[in-house]
Amino acid sequence: MPVLHVAAECAPFAKAGGLADVVGALPQALEVPTAVVLPFYGGLDGRLAERAGALARVHTGMVWLDGWFPFEVWRSDAISDEVPLYLVAEPAHFGDDGVYFRASDGAWFERGEVRYLAFQLTVLDWLRSKNTPLAGRGRQPDGLHLHDHHTGLIPVLLRHDPANAAVADLPTVLTVHSADHHGEIGWPVWDSLGVAVPDRAALDHLGVVNSLKAGVGHADAVTTVSPTYARELVASPEPSHGLDYAFRLAGDRLAGIVNGIDAEVWDPATDPHLPAPFSADDLRGKAETKNAVCAELGLDAGRPLAVFVGRLTPEKGAEVLAPGLARILDQTDAAVAVLGSGYAEHEAALGDVASGAPDGRMSLTLAFDEALAHRLYGAADLFLMPSRQEPCGLGQLYAMRYGAPPVVHGVGGLCDTVEPWDGAAGTGFRFGAFAPDAFVDATRAALAVLADGDARARLQQHGMRRDSSWAASARAYERLYRSVDIG
Repeated sequence: MPVLHVAAECAPFAKAGGLADVVGALPQALEVPTAVVLPFYGGLDGRLAERAGALARVHTGMVWLDGWFPFEVWRSDAISDEVPLYLVAEPAHFGDDGVYFRASDGAWFERGEVRYLAFQLTVLDWLRSKNTPLAGRGRQPDGLHLHDHHTGLIPVLLRHDPANAAVADLPTVLTVHSADHHGEIGWPVWDSLGVAVPDRAALDHLGVVNSLKAGVGHADAVTTVSPTYARELVASPEPSHGLDYAFRLAGDRLAGIVNGIDAEVWDPATDPHLPAPFSADDLRGKAETKNAVCAELGLDAGRPLAVFVGRLTPEKGAEVLAPGLARILDQTDAAVAVLGSGYAEHEAALGDVASGAPDGRMSLTLAFDEALAHRLYGAADLFLMPSRQEPCGLGQLYAMRYGAPPVVHGVGGLCDTVEPWDGAAGTGFRFGAFAPDAFVDATRAALAVLADGDARARLQQHGMRRDSSWAASARAYERLYRSVDIG
């Protein structure tokens, strides 16, 4: 059952968000032969090449997209000996180091969605070449696991482009990590390919080719990253940004499978980023970690520490975060640490809160810092996650693993992974209304529980002992593969 994962991101090689973490971890958790292919951002002279290590060229080709574009496919064993990484070097569209933003100036790529159409065309050309052995087994893939809109046109091109006749029967699974972005391409660009589709409406949304809609409509199976998010996508146009009808039409082809985390990377007993290790059976190192991190950030370690780590965007709840933190600082004795970056208005709002906070009460780091993120998870007494929407979420899984009970908005995967504390059991706290008052009330309730030493220890241990590994999710994906005749 060789499965080829096709994606725009894969940690730690090219990462902009949680998609990369999943693509970097899931293939390794599967008990079937797998491989990963992604664009070779920056080519042989870029940062991705440095991370990928030794490379071997396995294919050269050329694709048409309003002109001919040569490309090469390179193989690396940097993921593992069992899971090869393939990199498509196509300098006309992926010569820059950046994933979604140019590395040179931080701006969005012009005609960015066309870049991923080019990527999909190169992958299909490579598949047709019969030169894609997986993990050294000399076999072609039995199926494709596609990730997000960046790969959503592959099922259409397999089915309707005569050039792909030799691989047209490859089963496809599309995982929608987030429906926030659709991959919109103008019809003239699509028509330039010369690929006729019998029903143009199956690709069209608001007058353009919608890659996400196309993938949802044509893939053999569609998954989202939690059961609750799957229901939300069907029930309302808001989470899907108007594609609820497309998800409803998927019917029983749509399922939700919760993400896992890499239990080796995210393990407080062995995490090299922590000042002191700890576990559910011995939490002393957590106190040491908190003391060290508070000293590093100028916070009062004698106070409960509430932490936010994430992007400062509307989806992540930035609209309620700043007013909520202002009230938490005013109405409780907690200290607050924020790590993240995003929209300028949200960064400015948090800057105003931090500038008005008393000494030792708030730390604000407007950056992405992986090592500091690990230390904050380890130091936190509470983890704050007031997301407006959350397909699955990884922050709450990391937080529970590190003994930091999460306070979450009850949406998406947060409903599927955070069990509300009931006085005897549970792993965290939820609030219903997306509003600062509800966020603050839930945080105050959580702080009251933490004030009870016995309840605090039980709450922490329940979260730390929760199985958030990829094992169960990988088994679910393997069952799904079999259901669509992969293998």
